[in-house]
Amino acid sequence: MINGSILEPALSGALSVILPTAEETLLLRACLSSGAAARRAWEEWQSRRNDSGTAFLAENQSVKKLGLLVFDALRRSGLEVDKESQTYLRSAYLKEELRSKIFGRIFREILMMLGNEGIPTLVLKGAALAETVYDNPVLRHCHDIDILIRNQDMSRAATLLSSIGFKQVNPKSAPGSDDCNLEHESGLPLELHTRLFKAVYYNAPLTELWERSQKCFIAGVRARILTPADNLLHVCGHAFYSPSRQSLRWVCDAWFIIERHRDLNWDLLLNCAVRSHLALPLSVTLGYLVQELNAPIPSGFLERLSAAASKSKVIERELALLGAHSSTTESFMNLFRNVNNWRERVFLIRWVLFPSPSYLVLVEKVRRSWLLPFHYVYRLLRYAKVRFRSRFEGPIRRIRWRIDRLFVRINFRIP
Repeated sequence: MINGSILEPALSGALSVILPTAEETLLLRACLSSGAAARRAWEEWQSRRNDSGTAFLAENQSVKKLGLLVFDALRRSGLEVDKESQTYLRSAYLKEELRSKIFGRIFREILMMLGNEGIPTLVLKGAALAETVYDNPVLRHCHDIDILIRNQDMSRAATLLSSIGFKQVNPKSAPGSDDCNLEHESGLPLELHTRLFKAVYYNAPLTELWERSQKCFIAGVRARILTPADNLLHVCGHAFYSPSRQSLRWVCDAWFIIERHRDLNWDLLLNCAVRSHLALPLSVTLGYLVQELNAPIPSGFLERLSAAASKSKVIERELALLGAHSSTTESFMNLFRNVNNWRERVFLIRWVLFPSPSYLVLVEKVRRSWLLPFHYVYRLLRYAKVRFRSRFEGPIRRIRWRIDRLFVRINFRIP
């Protein structure tokens, strides 16, 4: 249930494995709330910490993910912390501040280069959000730069960027492909995209995205970014299938988008989520933001989103499970333990052993329909092999060790 009234769609329990842990949620509340609410969350997080009794924040994994926002919360809400941890957080902030200046200089060169050459661009993700929804751009660490360009401009853009210190990381791939990965001589990665999501099934109509994009200034240069609704869809959709979601940046990005844009076009978001086949993933992520972080999302929108998610097609549910399973930390059994009823368990088992033909075509690239029966047999054999190995690998290893030890003893006894 969300806010005690909205029914959760099928598989929401299994898909919840992508969401932050209880400890991470408390720390997020301390960072994203203000005043007394932030202090209460901080005190509860402190009381529940289980890190060998040390008070030093640098040794906590959650703090490593949210250190910049924790430092900001210390100043805004007066959170109590020991001096050593305070020094660590301040040093991390100053380091990020210096890095952001280098980031901004390189980013300006990119935008000016492509703009002067008449190549339209849409700035995506962290680089777009740091200066438009965060109080201070330094608080949003940007590991790389993501830019959406038109397919016909990919080859020329990759060539032009080489003149300002970029080289292709994957030179064997065609410059006109969907993505082009480059790296600046300073080590800063740049990704040029021709669509919003890597998974083709999830992509929204690009023409509409370009037409309703908005102008703003980023790094002192005029640029275009997605609308708040499109940005929120992109952030939540990307988090669902990308292992980088473990950084928790997606939670902060989504929360700040919603907080800064109280007039967000929720009807547009719902329409885009349904058309992009992302209603189910979006219902899980936005449900978490409301239930755990008190994000100001209209209840009427959540009801309609949940209803749309409940009507998701089989392939949409299968791809959502694939996204939840994409992280190396989320095993199949972890998904299985989180399902809510026996119907979901049956669906989960069927997805592992007998996914739909559409899934095999989209994900496993089975191009001939007559190959499908053979592929199902192959999947069963592959799964049986994995299960056998996981079940008996330990005992077999111990038997081998004992045999090796026996031969060593025999060899020593032979004169």
